[in-house]
Amino acid sequence: MKMSMVRVLLAALALASAAVSSANEKAEPDPGKSQYWTPVRQAMFGDREILDGKDIMKVYLSTRADDASTVPVAVKAQIDQTPERYIKTVYLIVERNPSPAAGVFQFTPESGRAQVETRLRFEEISFVRAIAEMNDGKLYQSTRWVKAAGGCSAPGDANRIPPNLVGQMKFRFMDDTVEYNKPTLVQLMVRHPNESALASDFDGTRVPQFVRHVTVTYAGKPVMSADVDFSISDNPSFRFFFVPTGEGELQAVVEDTHDKRYTHRMTIIEGVPLPGS
Repeated sequence: MKMSMVRVLLAALALASAAVSSANEKAEPDPGKSQYWTPVRQAMFGDREILDGKDIMKVYLSTRADDASTVPVAVKAQIDQTPERYIKTVYLIVERNPSPAAGVFQFTPESGRAQVETRLRFEEISFVRAIAEMNDGKLYQSTRWVKAAGGCSAPGDANRIPPNLVGQMKFRFMDDTVEYNKPTLVQLMVRHPNESALASDFDGTRVPQFVRHVTVTYAGKPVMSADVDFSISDNPSFRFFFVPTGEGELQAVVEDTHDKRYTHRMTIIEGVPLPGS
């Protein structure tokens, strides 16, 4: 999906969500009966069939969050990524947020495993839905119910980032070294305010700024890319897999709504110590 198309989709979803009745009304605990899901589903998938995804993908997060502005979430595939059958796209949706599509993540067989971990904002108590699109076009869904609210409009001054630090990135590896041809788990951390226009401390003198697109490659080949929105928490963090097949450069490129472009690179060599925890 091209970046411009995703931006149009995100705008359509925001309008669809706003058209639903009062946001203060509690959503039904049955995900199949949620009035908020109907317009979002229609805008994103039309009349396509969405199957039960319990054997394809699972969503992990706390169902009752202490801080609605930074709720950890993990979407983990239950199948291997192979050239014959793999998860191509994961749609991460917070259906009652002003911008429901928190992220659209693209994967390839070179990803090793289709998995992404990040942190979300919640404006209202909501269902979180992860929709996996397979390389054959089939759609599978996993859903969780989360009790958290007020995260999109929370004041951002407490986490203000000096302008000279915005866009700084680093990779954090979960293992000490890599082995070629085996999936390697890495976390990309981005210094960025990821401010929503809903933040209550906006006074008209500051323009909201949030990350729009993330692209990660290894040795020039795509690993993971994402179109994201302000439903992702400040200082965005993305944990994912890649498979190094030999010495190469791991590169991340981040673009935001101010048309700023940030790049981070690191050479990966088997057996050489990596920055980790």
